[in-house]
Amino acid sequence: MKQKIVLLNFVLVFLLSAMVVTAAAAQQRTVGVAEGNWFNYEVDVSWNSTDPDAIFPPLDYEDWESANATEWVKITVIGVSGTNVSVQYLSHFKNGTEESGDGYMDVDTGDEANATLTVISANLGVNDNIYTSGNYSTWAINETIAKTYPDGVRNTNHINMTYGNSWTENETQYHHYYSINFYWDKETGILVEDSFEFSNQTEDYLTTWSVASIITDSSVWIVPEFSAWSSIVIISVILTVTIIGIKRRLAKKTIH
Repeated sequence: MKQKIVLLNFVLVFLLSAMVVTAAAAQQRTVGVAEGNWFNYEVDVSWNSTDPDAIFPPLDYEDWESANATEWVKITVIGVSGTNVSVQYLSHFKNGTEESGDGYMDVDTGDEANATLTVISANLGVNDNIYTSGNYSTWAINETIAKTYPDGVRNTNHINMTYGNSWTENETQYHHYYSINFYWDKETGILVEDSFEFSNQTEDYLTTWSVASIITDSSVWIVPEFSAWSSIVIISVILTVTIIGIKRRLAKKTIH
């Protein structure tokens, strides 16, 4: 199996021709992640059809079978050089096997290898293009919204793309609909959520399928909590101070 970041490899090239945006003013590109940062994602795939002859995965979407077999993906930043971010990923499959690989993403130029849209520049805003060149340089942030993730509420940069098409062939009517969403954390530029939703209607038969990934935890936004050992130490200190105080009061009473 060709190594890929499963949650990022679905019909993106197709949507390039459907995305029309207005070029935004130049925005300085900065890396918001650091070496050693890691991010875990849960992957969910759904499929439903009223067509008794429909099969999963749908034709021309072989990657969906791989996505359906994936339980979670971990992305680790292994290096940062200028605006270039090198990442290593680990895909854990439902059958217990795992697959690892690496790639890179330049948050300025959009140049990448095996890390499509994993990370963009930190602190982009509405109407900013996510990259300055390359295939996705015409994609612009639609909105910046607050979304709640396991590590708390984060300001996220959101892009939504939809495409619909209908036609008739041999007196049969066809309807296709696509909706794709990407959410990047504004402060770091890391992808925190994405979803791909598709529907295909042929006459009265409707087939829908989707894949979504969402961040479940990371090393970046974890709020430190007291461990069990820390709690024991703190309790011990409190008890020690209390005992010392009691002994001093008893000593004073004895002297008097």
